[in-house]
Amino acid sequence: MAGDPDSGIERRAGEESVPDFRAARTHVLTELFRLIRDLRRENVDVPASASQDAARALARVGLGDERRVEAALRATLLSAAADAAAFDEAFPEFWHRLRTGLDRIGTAERGPTAAGGDDADGDRESADGGADDPDLLPDADPPEMDGDGDGRVEVRIPTERRRASGDRAAASGDADARRYSAVGGSELVDAATPAASEAGRAAVDRFVDALATLPGRRRRRAPAGPAVDARGALRASLETGGVPVELPRTEPTPSELRCCLLVDVSGSVLDTIDRSALLALAERTASRALDARVFLFDTDLVEATDAVERADGDPAGALRAASVEWGGGTRIGHAFETLRRSAPNAVDRRTVVVVVSDGLDVGDPETLEAGITWLADRASAVVWLNPLAVSPAFEPSSRGMSTVAPYVEGLFGFAEADDLAEAARQIETRGLGGSVGYQHDPRRTASAADGGDSA
Repeated sequence: MAGDPDSGIERRAGEESVPDFRAARTHVLTELFRLIRDLRRENVDVPASASQDAARALARVGLGDERRVEAALRATLLSAAADAAAFDEAFPEFWHRLRTGLDRIGTAERGPTAAGGDDADGDRESADGGADDPDLLPDADPPEMDGDGDGRVEVRIPTERRRASGDRAAASGDADARRYSAVGGSELVDAATPAASEAGRAAVDRFVDALATLPGRRRRRAPAGPAVDARGALRASLETGGVPVELPRTEPTPSELRCCLLVDVSGSVLDTIDRSALLALAERTASRALDARVFLFDTDLVEATDAVERADGDPAGALRAASVEWGGGTRIGHAFETLRRSAPNAVDRRTVVVVVSDGLDVGDPETLEAGITWLADRASAVVWLNPLAVSPAFEPSSRGMSTVAPYVEGLFGFAEADDLAEAARQIETRGLGGSVGYQHDPRRTASAADGGDSA
């Protein structure tokens, strides 16, 4: 286990470290991510790199002494003294789940069936975190940390949506899901992918147009709206003795959009999103924006601007004719770094960067953080569209999403065209400076309310 770059947990001689089998290591990381998620729900400002720092700290102090574990996590997860109360409340549950889970897994691994008895498969499934394991996070199964020697890492993603798109499985009684590999093979774009419907194209157009009215642009007088023209009200008050009779309103002036669209075409995204809506977003962005650059990435980054500009209603066919491939692995940070080196002029202070990705990055977290920091500093705004965020159980707790979330102005769910219409509605109403994102989607809040009533 020592030197495994994906786990973040190393063994230390002389300490009760994580037992050296996959289920135990997965359990420790799962509970750590759960603790970070719970702290963020209590508005604790947990740093983006906290999960890696906390994992390394646990590797140093071991898991045998509750006080040492508490001190290590307090030092790595908290950045303000005011957050100590929330941590003190969350830690006892974390410790209980951590120790009881390790005891249960250790018993299963050391028991007679673990050595190859008749029930070996069943016990191993339970120890590794099967479908009925209550300790697993609700939005994804934890990754396999040791791989198979070639760098492959698999994650199972529940989508909770069923569509006939591409190579999706036949309908079944269970929620649809897919496996992806961080270094999986890619193939030419499927030219048979159907074009988006008229309603789908309208939703995409509305989203693209909404990006042209972001806060900070020039404004004009409006008959109504939430924004008050303070200067206009002051000038008008001079005619009425200093008391304004009415408050003039303003609204953003529609402007020409400059956009850099970065589309994750890894297998995990393609199996979770409506491909026709994804391709329509690329085509309509290129055709409607004043200046647009379109890039596709999985383990590598390629520019597809020319292909989608020539799509003429068939973006899938145009990408295939350009020998563009998709469906490989996921290296988001590497894609950002490649963009910075090969096409830095694609992003400037007038550019809105739109990233379509599930955030399941398995590359170097420092590379990802450096890339998203560069984008956020250089661009006018960064908007992130995540197909997993359509689930009511979604939280940006994966390593990739927790790293990028502090740098984006809006994080929206996008699995089909209607999701873009909802994102556009929020941007039109509140702008990216307001309360926007997946957590403000009325479909999500309605689902949460229904769940609360049923409970």
